[in-house]
Amino acid sequence: MGGNGVDEKKFTRHWVAIATVYLAVLLDGAVAHVLGQWIMRATYTGVPQLTLLSLVLVVVFVPQENWVMPIAIGAGLITDFFYTGILGVNTFILPLIVFLVTQVRPIVPRRWLFVWAVFVIAVTISEVASYVVAMMLGSTTASVGALITQHIAPGLTVNIILFAIMYYVLSRLLVKLTQD
Repeated sequence: MGGNGVDEKKFTRHWVAIATVYLAVLLDGAVAHVLGQWIMRATYTGVPQLTLLSLVLVVVFVPQENWVMPIAIGAGLITDFFYTGILGVNTFILPLIVFLVTQVRPIVPRRWLFVWAVFVIAVTISEVASYVVAMMLGSTTASVGALITQHIAPGLTVNIILFAIMYYVLSRLLVKLTQD
């Protein structure tokens, strides 16, 4: 039977994705504050990306969530407003990454190693995109080498550890809460 058959239910648990992403926005600031003395130094900066992690997991584990783009835009606005101080940076970057992950989702197995690889690529894209925006705004003069050694490498290290801590719980929670 094609189309919306009688036996097909419309997805209505949007609150799961919204709560997950916006809780991650809050946790990004809290984790950065608590771990800041170790992960944010003059010579390197490892920025926690729990918001990005939650968006990647929502895209992968809740494929029926069609509000993910507006959720990403809202999370980007909040992140820009509270954490970056420049409106529009994450408001553009987070939806861009959500779009890219949505495009590769059909070919990505829902296993931790593959989701981890997607997340590592997403964090790298986020860091590079932030760098490009900063260069365009004239707010950085850092070289590409400095970007890699002082931002991408420490950022990946912090976020891989956070992925290892959060993946199982978040993925199971998303799957469980979205099942009928």
